[in-house]
Amino acid sequence: MAEEVEKIFQALGNKVRLDIVKLILTEKETSCQSLLKKFPLSQPTMSHHFRLLFDSGVLSARKDGVRYYYMVNTQKLNLLGIDLTKLKN
Repeated sequence: MAEEVEKIFQALGNKVRLDIVKLILTEKETSCQSLLKKFPLSQPTMSHHFRLLFDSGVLSARKDGVRYYYMVNTQKLNLLGIDLTKLKN
């Protein structure tokens, strides 16, 4: 459990990743392509951030055809006591 919490805080400890999470929270679910348009980063850099957020369990994803849609894993974060309403500010 401690290792899992450490991964989550490491993932959220980066400003870009925290901004990604905040954006997804406001939209509930966001496509990878939509996120790429909103950040001035290369596709490989964004993929790296998505992978860390996904691997830590902060994000979950669903695939629809060739597109991926990301959503914040609110249930997991709430179980760990992370108040997502504070992230929206």
